[in-house]
Amino acid sequence: MKALRKVHAGPGGVQLFHDMPTPEPAAGEVRIKIIYASVCGTDLHIRDDGFPVQMPVTIGHEYSGIVDAVGEGVTDLAIGDRVVSMTAAGYCGHCNYCRAGLYMLCNERKGLGSFRNGAFAEYMTYPADRIFKIPEGVSMKAAALSEPLACCLRGALERTTITAGDYVYVGGPGVMGQFVVQLAKAAGAYVTVGGTSVDADRLALAKEVGADDVFDVTAEDPVAHAERVTGGHMYDAAFECAGSARALDTCIDILKKTGQLQQVAMYGKPIPVDLDKMLLKEIVLSNSYASERTSWQRLMNLLAAGKLQTEPYCSAVLKLEDWEKAFSMAENKEGYKILFQLHPEA
Repeated sequence: MKALRKVHAGPGGVQLFHDMPTPEPAAGEVRIKIIYASVCGTDLHIRDDGFPVQMPVTIGHEYSGIVDAVGEGVTDLAIGDRVVSMTAAGYCGHCNYCRAGLYMLCNERKGLGSFRNGAFAEYMTYPADRIFKIPEGVSMKAAALSEPLACCLRGALERTTITAGDYVYVGGPGVMGQFVVQLAKAAGAYVTVGGTSVDADRLALAKEVGADDVFDVTAEDPVAHAERVTGGHMYDAAFECAGSARALDTCIDILKKTGQLQQVAMYGKPIPVDLDKMLLKEIVLSNSYASERTSWQRLMNLLAAGKLQTEPYCSAVLKLEDWEKAFSMAENKEGYKILFQLHPEA
């Protein structure tokens, strides 16, 4: 089978193989025929030696697929089931974090696509107890973006408290910001999205998927905008999805006193933060790392109810042989998400 693997550090460390053996599921596992797999920033970091991996390993962790073989002892899944999965491929199961269901925080966690062979392959095996069935009515292409959506849900609905009628600000209309918009709307919030002069198309899409208000932070003063939109109340919660110090400072400025500030973007470097400004407003700072089982359970319910859209963010579908082009497109932010199609849908 074909598989895209990280085999060594340095240039040329990611290679496409055409003759990898098709894996067989062990007890408690299933084999998944991968239909779509999406390129993530983490995959770029792996290519560039900026993310820890256990080499050699097949990369990729955002996907949708179909169960095509079932290992001994698996009773909840059957051949033909359409599936996605958590990325915590391994964890100890007995530390305080695991006992609390926080598998991504386990010191022994092994990630899909970094410490266990991932989804940039025609087939992969995976523990059955970390797999979720794709709801009826959700396309395979849309389901391939479940993992980043689950990460956003963790931050927006589990690590932050949004109640109906809250004013929510989303800084940055990239794909993660777009997902936060939809999740905040599902919770009943009034949502504003801020972008820059280059984000006109993305701001327009944010409106299409539910944002109540969008504006250019370089053309209008964010504080004045917040005062006008909220009637002086200011925002109850702000999500920093742009990954810039300026965007973070804007979030602090437009929050009400005791407001909630949620870091969604990763900065990749130290940035300045005015903690005194936060202190004077008693702003509550939070963040989230990936997703947990509860995130996936809630996500499947929202997808089944038709509350979320992901297919508009599937910007291009390429063959695995075109992985270098796909990585370049993702790196240059050409569209939202770039997908590989490993098998036909039918």
